[in-house]
Amino acid sequence: MSAENQPTPILLAPGGGQVFNLMGVSLTLKTTAADSGGQWFVMEYAAPPNFQGPPPHWHKVMTEIFYAVEGKITFRVGEQTLEVGPGGYAYVPPGTVHGFSNQTNVPAKFFGIVTPAILEHYFYEMMELVKNESQWPPQDMSKLIALMAKYDTFQPPVKP
Repeated sequence: MSAENQPTPILLAPGGGQVFNLMGVSLTLKTTAADSGGQWFVMEYAAPPNFQGPPPHWHKVMTEIFYAVEGKITFRVGEQTLEVGPGGYAYVPPGTVHGFSNQTNVPAKFFGIVTPAILEHYFYEMMELVKNESQWPPQDMSKLIALMAKYDTFQPPVKP
């Protein structure tokens, strides 16, 4: 690993990290690709009440881990669906269709851990796409589908 890709230690107080909002979701970036030499992306994801979450999707390369810390999150991983409270956990290897939602009337929060750190810039570009569209979801879904594919995110069914 070259010096410029060398991971850097991080120590954050509660609430620490870069925060931004996207369609009612608050994301706090805890470890970024730049911090970890491209190995990890760690975020705290705050989902508002009755949040539908992303549609079911899968990744060719990325592995995701989700850990619930507040409220209740409904995870779909493969053929399983489970609503979990704090301490609930989901491990999603590549090729597994998954999604999540907050089906309650109170906010919920989880940590998302992604390796390799591909997904981080998806959120930045999604913010720009949302900002530049006159409605959401956009009439022309090809932009969204292309953005998803750029960041290793695909709609079912799973293709090798």
